[in-house]
Amino acid sequence: MEQLQRRQAAGDLRVRTSAQFRADVATLGLQKAFASTDVLAAGDCSISTQASLAIGLGPCDPPIRIQRAELAGVHLQCHGSNNSLTLPLSGGDRPERSGAAVLDALLKGASVSFVASGERQPQFPRQELVTQLDLAGLGMTRLLLPRAISENGIVAVNSGEMRIWSFYGPLLERLGNGVFTAPGGRGIGLSSPRLHCLGVGSPVFVAGAIGVVVGAGIGHQPHCNRLPSGHALAPGAAAAVSADAEHIQPAWLRPCWFGELGAGVMVALAAPVPLLTIKAAAAAGVGDHQLQAPVLDFSIPRRVRPGFGCVSYKDLLSGRITIGGRAVSTASATSLRLTDHITAALAQKLQDGSFPLVAPFQPLSGEATLTPVNS
Repeated sequence: MEQLQRRQAAGDLRVRTSAQFRADVATLGLQKAFASTDVLAAGDCSISTQASLAIGLGPCDPPIRIQRAELAGVHLQCHGSNNSLTLPLSGGDRPERSGAAVLDALLKGASVSFVASGERQPQFPRQELVTQLDLAGLGMTRLLLPRAISENGIVAVNSGEMRIWSFYGPLLERLGNGVFTAPGGRGIGLSSPRLHCLGVGSPVFVAGAIGVVVGAGIGHQPHCNRLPSGHALAPGAAAAVSADAEHIQPAWLRPCWFGELGAGVMVALAAPVPLLTIKAAAAAGVGDHQLQAPVLDFSIPRRVRPGFGCVSYKDLLSGRITIGGRAVSTASATSLRLTDHITAALAQKLQDGSFPLVAPFQPLSGEATLTPVNS
């Protein structure tokens, strides 16, 4: 890593996007592609329904100990302190009044209503606070993505007789479509099996901000089934990421609405994948025709869903897969366009030295965080 840091400081760092490197491997061979590449830029732009915005509100006069609060009509979580609040981005009762929509408005410079109340106490005599606040007025604002990055995704299908409204979009009845949730070889996880490129303290480019990996993410499962190449045949390892909201660009963060299911947010992010060994380069050079995702049937609402085996990302990206001899059209639940945009932006920042190459303080945990809850 120190050698790569020196090359970056000298302006000699050789950077390719993950897609470009795979194309190089296919045309030039692994050895030549590896010899001309130091680090990859890989990305993703997936939907999160678990994201939140941590808010550290400044003091008011007279002081108030906030016990109930709303931001633009969306309930905030209060944590017993007079200034520690959380905006769940999945919260809200309609598309224009969801936590994700509120964050989008704040990022675009809007001021929104803030209403808070609390019981009168000697040191906190104020009972109500009603004002308008913009992003700067909220004080410390930090986006938390508890499952920002995962190794792989799934393909969601519906073999039942009724349409299902999911967090990936509508799943048509009788295998009418398939929705896949990872971008294939463009992605961070399929460029670095087990997320070896990431660990606590690793910098990540989060919608224009330099964020950081804070640990293993929700559903972290590093010991899943794998291809001989080491690539996961399930979502696999996961990383949680945090970033200051003040540096996030709204073009790379999009609010989503899923009807009665509520809200979510689509966040474009990218991370560097250093190619320190030929083994790492070989894993990063595996093509979409070899990488696979599991097909899961969402018509059965159980913890372990029935599966239809695995399909290649080459077929998924072509728009059609075959399940049991039947052709099924496919669509991506991630934005491939925004994935490519933020990956290219990271590649440029790595080359000009404005994005750091830093080794993690410690690797992601080898223990799974996906623990079933039984009753």
